[in-house]
Amino acid sequence: METYHGYVKTPQDAILLFEACRIGFLSRIQRRLSEKERSSIRSGSVFVWDEREAGMRRWTDGKSWSASRVSGSFLTYRELESKRKSNSPTEQCRYKHGGLVKQSFSITTTAHQKLHLICYYTKADVISEKLQIPMNDEKLKGIIIPKGMYPETSNVDGVPQHQLPFPASYPPQNSSSVSNGHQLPPQDIPWEKIRNTEDQRQLEAIYTNLKLF
Repeated sequence: METYHGYVKTPQDAILLFEACRIGFLSRIQRRLSEKERSSIRSGSVFVWDEREAGMRRWTDGKSWSASRVSGSFLTYRELESKRKSNSPTEQCRYKHGGLVKQSFSITTTAHQKLHLICYYTKADVISEKLQIPMNDEKLKGIIIPKGMYPETSNVDGVPQHQLPFPASYPPQNSSSVSNGHQLPPQDIPWEKIRNTEDQRQLEAIYTNLKLF
């Protein structure tokens, strides 16, 4: 049921997977996951869907998550575990030890498709470089991104459209440097300071990183 197994590190990785789905090399999700499929979610699970095609805008996986935080061009969430105190009607939530991180990315194509991507991973798997990065995946090397197909932003009044650049050579997986604006530096902004909708928060993070304002 997964669209892909790996770690979506940058918007370039996400758009490569969107294109792989568009040409039929990978498969988009067509419906909500069943209970059995939800229980099979693991570190490295990546799901891509078209909002209209699948008939869903919001992703549900049956897990408990923290409030979202902006990390580069993605929204990220940490898995929670809940414990009910014996004399308390409310639940006390805390981060699940060794739990998953969920990150989301959305984009509207020039063909007016609203595409979404969800990626799950553990910090340990990312640090150990256990998960394949799409831009480094030999199976995806032959996929060409059509010019103009994936604008970096959706239409927002007063903000110009920006075409996502694809570098000739993708930076090493453990590289933390920023080269010619291709590698987006991560940032961590608390939910409380972001007062827009989920899609707007993602767009503002993209604008900030690419210095479009």
